[in-house]
Amino acid sequence: MSDRKNQSFWNEKWAPISFDEVENPPRYEVSNYGRLRSFQTGSRASTTTTDRQTEVGTIIKGSTIQGYRSLNIRAEGKTLNRYVHKLVASHFCQPGGPDDTYVIHLDFDKLNNFYQNLRFVTKEEMIEHNRQNPNLKDRVVKRATSNYKLTESKVKIIKKLLRNDKNRLKMIAKQFGITHTQLNRIRSGENWKHVSIDEEQHPAPASRQKVRSEVKS
Repeated sequence: MSDRKNQSFWNEKWAPISFDEVENPPRYEVSNYGRLRSFQTGSRASTTTTDRQTEVGTIIKGSTIQGYRSLNIRAEGKTLNRYVHKLVASHFCQPGGPDDTYVIHLDFDKLNNFYQNLRFVTKEEMIEHNRQNPNLKDRVVKRATSNYKLTESKVKIIKKLLRNDKNRLKMIAKQFGITHTQLNRIRSGENWKHVSIDEEQHPAPASRQKVRSEVKS
């Protein structure tokens, strides 16, 4: 009896993976479910059907590159890499037009490589699809929030507080929602060097401005 993990899913179909870069390519396959299996030496399984041995290969996880599942192997001194979602799309998805050279995950899950979750699109469609990614939106909002915690006005207040040795650095950092490292960089002038509290310009009172204008006239 074969290992359960090597059994095919319902209506699962397999296709060979091509490696044109080498003369004697290794044997690997990809399924419409986005699974990989290897037929390399030492990773073989077999089932007995009417006393006949049928090679079925061994299911492998592959690697992950920037969140995408991939097959990354060495053969004949070369590194061979294939993205699983592109393999599945090329073998099991409806081909698009000549400009549909990108493959997207409809549910935004890079690890869900089931063929019905993949689609060929143009570069413009891919960019628009990524803009709608809820995970990306959350990440952008958090990054923007962290980058704009400080303003010049706040930095001036921080520098005034740093002049007083009685003020604890930990409390200042906590008050303005920054790290101790960021605070030290402000104090040393590494960050916000252009902000000075010694050269603040105060507007002249309205009465003085009036006198100046009368003298000029």
